[in-house]
Amino acid sequence: MSTAWNSRRTAYALLVCLIAASVALSVLIERSTGAGMTRLVHLFDVVALLTGAFLLYHVQARFRVEQQLAYQAGHDPLTGLAHRRSFEARLRSLPARPHTVVLGTIDRFSRIVGGYGHGFGDRMIIGLARRIQHAAEECGGEVYRLDGANFAILYQGRRDSPEFDTAIGALRARAGQPYVCESHEVFTTLSLGAVCYPQDGAEPDVLLRNADAALQAARQAGGDTLVRYSESLNAQAGQRLDLEAQLRRAVERGELELHYQPQQSLSHGGLIGFEALIRWRRGGDLVAPGHFIPLAEESGLIVSIGEWVLEEVCRQLSVWQADSGRRLVIAVNISPRQFAAPGFLPHIEALLAATHIDPSCIELEITEGVMMENAESAIVLLQRLRALGLRLSIDDFGTGFSSLAYLSRFPIDKLKIDQSFVRDMGTVKEQSAIVQATIGLGHSLGMTVIAEGVETEAQRALLHGWQCDEIQGYHYSRPLPAKAALNFLHGSMQLRAA
Repeated sequence: MSTAWNSRRTAYALLVCLIAASVALSVLIERSTGAGMTRLVHLFDVVALLTGAFLLYHVQARFRVEQQLAYQAGHDPLTGLAHRRSFEARLRSLPARPHTVVLGTIDRFSRIVGGYGHGFGDRMIIGLARRIQHAAEECGGEVYRLDGANFAILYQGRRDSPEFDTAIGALRARAGQPYVCESHEVFTTLSLGAVCYPQDGAEPDVLLRNADAALQAARQAGGDTLVRYSESLNAQAGQRLDLEAQLRRAVERGELELHYQPQQSLSHGGLIGFEALIRWRRGGDLVAPGHFIPLAEESGLIVSIGEWVLEEVCRQLSVWQADSGRRLVIAVNISPRQFAAPGFLPHIEALLAATHIDPSCIELEITEGVMMENAESAIVLLQRLRALGLRLSIDDFGTGFSSLAYLSRFPIDKLKIDQSFVRDMGTVKEQSAIVQATIGLGHSLGMTVIAEGVETEAQRALLHGWQCDEIQGYHYSRPLPAKAALNFLHGSMQLRAA
């Protein structure tokens, strides 16, 4: 606006100067004759020409500025793609024939930013935006950047056509190629949700809401997939919102409880501790952890729930140790968001100071992926937790990604072999090799090794023969409510005494 105003002011000043020059020239003409008058006329022509050139220049400059402002108002400054408002305006102007709207997001992008920084993330977004744009435009699509790692693509035609399947295949193939920057190689995938205009919505807000429901379903399915919208997705989204609202009240209503799964030593066969597993009893029925734990993680409720779990474990330890007089170790799962929360360490410090629990009776189970997202800061935090006297273990080892160079620096007491390897280790030689290698690795690093998901005597015998230290699973015991777990503890003490 200020540039345009300056252009007008400059042009006005030039016109004033031209008028003044004309008046002065008129006076001179009255006083001049012959050749002098001719020169003055020529001079007037030159002044008029220069004035016209200046005016034309300023008009063109104003036009360019207005064009630039109009472009910036409709495009994303990072990628140069049209942005959300442009996309919504495009949807409002669609002709009444089938179009397919695809919303997409880059899977695990926050993990990439956490590992390599925001600058790397911006450069990666720029590179992927070019790939997505090329792949889409080759199939007649239009690409828009909505925000963050989220894109929108508009295709002509229906979402159930062969042409659309070809377009999506090309898009996923192009996005799946490794991205290399600053000596880092990153493989990316896309979660995609598709809706059809006007079948799935004639208004932009309805169409976007339905497309987002399909996108969220793709993310919940693990990513790297396309979900086509159906009406049931909105019902599921509504149910998730209701479930989240109820989960927010679960702690204050006393609906959460802990079950404890016993862990067995393979050297002497006795009980060595429990793993605390959270359960939600809603309306008298238990809600499967797989239904509410991901929701709690996504919404951030897992932080407050995790704090409650630690408090309940400390309380339960005090009760059991006073009842049995025996020292026990209880393992507690720490979620990624809880581990990254600023108040995580202060809460544990305050809890230990208030309850006077022996810190070595609490074992924090943390996934390897969480620690590798920002390995250096994770090492510092783990060392501070270890300095408090807490025991630390890597949960679900082998299912994430890790660096042996970092693993040797983590102050870890225990490796837990994921049940996915234990389940088929007796019949799949590759699984058997992974389990044996993990046991050897853990022992070489001075760690205890525990296998979860042990359900048969044959599995237990194999692990015992491979010198695994501990097991956990249905073969030894299912997770038990607190009272039943105390009875299990008493029974274990009687067996050892006998």
